[in-house]
Amino acid sequence: MPTAYGRRPLFADRAFQVVTALSIANVVVFLWQEQVGRLWPAPLNWLLMIAIIGVTQVLCRRVQTDPASSPVVRRYWRTVEIGTWFFVGVAVLRILFELGAGDWLRPASVVLHIIGGVALTWPLVGLPFSARSRARKLGVALDLGTLSAAAGLLIWHFAASYQFADGRVTVGRVIAAVVIMGAGLNGVYLAAKVVLSGVDSFARRGLHWIGASALTGGLGSAISFFDPRPTTGNLLVLVLPLAAFAAAVGARMQVVDTAAGGRPRRAPRGYNLMPYVAIAAVDAMVVYHNVRGTKDGILIDSVAVALTVLVVVRQLIAFRLNDALLARIGVQEKRFRLLVQNSTDMVTIATPDGTLSYVSPASEGVLGLHPDELIGTDLTPRLHPDDLAAREGFQAVAAAPGNTATFQLRLRHADGTYRWLEAIMVNLTHEPSVGGIVGNARDITETRQVQDRLSYEASHDVLTGLANRALFGERVAAAVARTTADQPVSIVLVDLDDFKLVNDTLGHATGDALLVHVAQRMRSCVRPDDTVARLGGDEFAILFDGLAGADVDQVLTRIAATLLEPAVVDGEPMTVRASFGVVDGHGGDDAGDLLRRADIAMYAAKERGEGGCQRYTAGMEARGAERNRRTAALRTAIMEDQMVVFFQPVVTLPEGRITGAEALVRWQHPTDGLVGPGAFIETAEQSGLIVPLGTWVLRAATREAATWPGEQTVSVNVSARQLREPGFPGVVAAALRDSGLPAHRLTVEITESVAVGGGATGENLQGLRDLGVRLSLDDFGTGASTLSLLATCPVHQIKLDRSFVPDAGGSDAIADAVAQMARAFAVQAVAEGVETAEQAARMAALGYDRAQGFYFARPMPAADMKARLNVAEARR
Repeated sequence: MPTAYGRRPLFADRAFQVVTALSIANVVVFLWQEQVGRLWPAPLNWLLMIAIIGVTQVLCRRVQTDPASSPVVRRYWRTVEIGTWFFVGVAVLRILFELGAGDWLRPASVVLHIIGGVALTWPLVGLPFSARSRARKLGVALDLGTLSAAAGLLIWHFAASYQFADGRVTVGRVIAAVVIMGAGLNGVYLAAKVVLSGVDSFARRGLHWIGASALTGGLGSAISFFDPRPTTGNLLVLVLPLAAFAAAVGARMQVVDTAAGGRPRRAPRGYNLMPYVAIAAVDAMVVYHNVRGTKDGILIDSVAVALTVLVVVRQLIAFRLNDALLARIGVQEKRFRLLVQNSTDMVTIATPDGTLSYVSPASEGVLGLHPDELIGTDLTPRLHPDDLAAREGFQAVAAAPGNTATFQLRLRHADGTYRWLEAIMVNLTHEPSVGGIVGNARDITETRQVQDRLSYEASHDVLTGLANRALFGERVAAAVARTTADQPVSIVLVDLDDFKLVNDTLGHATGDALLVHVAQRMRSCVRPDDTVARLGGDEFAILFDGLAGADVDQVLTRIAATLLEPAVVDGEPMTVRASFGVVDGHGGDDAGDLLRRADIAMYAAKERGEGGCQRYTAGMEARGAERNRRTAALRTAIMEDQMVVFFQPVVTLPEGRITGAEALVRWQHPTDGLVGPGAFIETAEQSGLIVPLGTWVLRAATREAATWPGEQTVSVNVSARQLREPGFPGVVAAALRDSGLPAHRLTVEITESVAVGGGATGENLQGLRDLGVRLSLDDFGTGASTLSLLATCPVHQIKLDRSFVPDAGGSDAIADAVAQMARAFAVQAVAEGVETAEQAARMAALGYDRAQGFYFARPMPAADMKARLNVAEARR
């Protein structure tokens, strides 16, 4: 971005105009005084020099404060500004000296002059050369040698030799000549180095003027100090302002070129003109000597011969560099040709009307066509009908030189298929070596296929191939948006009943196979325009676009009947029941609200029984809200330890000695008081809170039982949901470890329906046996697989269901059969629900050695249970 200093031409700056005018005036005044005589007292000449240096400092400060300049540039011009202050001091000391303030001021000004010169030239010494290779460094050294030899000759002839003009040679004159030569050659070296410097952040024109300032100041100061020729005024008042003006020009050019973004770079040259200027100067000296017959003829001829040798060597090096460059260009050209010819990307050059003038050999791999078959043709006929817009992209590139574009398109392969290509087009019609539109096309067919597959997988269920939740939601929203009286919309949520039992008994592989089977049957029952989706797990959804009411009910009836038809899935014969929740959509409905209502209706269908279908009606939210309220309250109760554990003793028959107790959970409700399990167990099962609730009961019961005296055991009921949880034996082991209760004193009670489960359930049961925990079949006799269960699921105890404990005059056949089975399988038999002395006697007579019920004790708090156990222990 242009700065405030660089929006106008070089001479548009007021400070630069002032320093230019002052410098011209200073030269005119100096020459006038040399030829005519003094215009004013000598000290006033130094004031003009101070003015020029002051304006130069202003220009240096502008470079320092220019945000567009690089830090190295700003640091350099800060050094220049500081260095020029020394020369302001030199001028002040000279004024005081010439006013007669003291003779010591003149040598003091010389010392200050030397310090200032070092301060200004030292940053130039650190500038790096642009040459990097050994050959180029040697070439630069030869160039410097050429310049130094020519400059030395000129400095000697026009400056240093005047020390010996009268033929006298003294030590002082020799020292003066050496200083003049040294200062002059140092100035030439610094000027050459600045010109050959490779500091890209400096403006190139500014570098040239920096070199001129160094040469003028160094050589001019030496001549001013040691030239024996008399002058009317001090030569320093001419030299130092000219050096300051050269620095001012460099500063101004730095600001202008930086603001303009740098001057356009010329093409790099393999040579430098400075040595040739030096040679021309020496040749002029040779001519001058031949014409005038100077006394330095031998020196001039010697320098000319030396320069001739240096130039010949320099040219030989240049020839060698050119040969190396040409060889490298040839290698690069061959490499580029081989890369293009062997690249898998197809490179083309076309005229602005699309006619191909060059095609790389990769066309055979990309399109199955030889380049000769494509040259002179247009690719438009091979474009896919849906990609004709690519032609517009090509025309946009062809509109103007330098235009570029990247787009994807499909071109017909020789085998008739279409291949996806990614093409990069560049208009190089303005380049004589190309003269056309260059295209680089690579085959991305496989990449696009992967992208299409990923896009499909992102919107479809991987297992069943049905739409997933995201795609289903989009289609519901689109269908509702176009809903009219003639175009109704119905949404159905489908949940498979007891699907988890399939996973637990037959494994997840069979469960997945069943889901695929269900998806296929559901899809076969709907129209092609209807959307069937799997939302997750065993939950499906159907979108009927243009169907509602009785028509939807008929389709759902057909789906339910189809699912009930027996089918062999993964080698297992099975049928499927499903619950359906239906909601009708209307214009303006929110898709999310419709899915929520369908979900509410589906849960209502499940509550009515397996295989139900329920259409959403107003008010269902209230029932759902009540269910959610009960769930939230139960979750809070578990988190805030509102649950308590009661214990019902288990005694021996016929003695009635307590051997342990069954843990029974209660809810100490903050407002309803003590609540029995019938009020919340169903909610816990439906919400999944049965798992954390069961874990809480297990830990509380084992912690309490660990404080009981003797070897009394504790029984804890475990739900089917808990036994399906991976790692359940680890939960039990942690409870035992934390409480310190031995594993053999814990009995885990399960029902027959749970015991027949396979998969994770079977693995967890085996894990409990490995821990040493006792297993008990609760409610024994109510299942349909009792005999096979005892053979396939080893347990330590069976508990006869209370419904089979005979009342007075009742039959004891089932109780007797269960007792005989217990003896046959060597397991302990426990009678539940014993409420009278007669029942206790009859169960003892049948062979039951354990019993529990109200006759012996009702469920009691933990403190009462512990007190009773302590009393019983004391009596023993």
